[in-house]
Amino acid sequence: MSDQVASNYLAELEARLLAFFEDQAQGLDIPPAVLYRLEGFIEAGVIAKFINASDLKSRLCELAERYASTEVVALYRSDERLILHLHMPEAPVYPSKKS
Repeated sequence: MSDQVASNYLAELEARLLAFFEDQAQGLDIPPAVLYRLEGFIEAGVIAKFINASDLKSRLCELAERYASTEVVALYRSDERLILHLHMPEAPVYPSKKS
């Protein structure tokens, strides 16, 4: 693989990760398909050796520190898996008024 391919991958990964964290910080929903595609994209980059797992984990922690709560940051730091954690606020649920 050329250095250009790796560079293109890393730029795209950064854009997707920023969108993921920014959208959640703004309270937007992350559809499951978007989450799974991004996790697959991450895994492909690690397998292709465009990025190593420890550098990726560091970047996820940095983004969590910037956009998420301390609880989410702790999740990224303690989780050995390379997965994305959703940290969207829970939607309000109101009991039905019908009997």
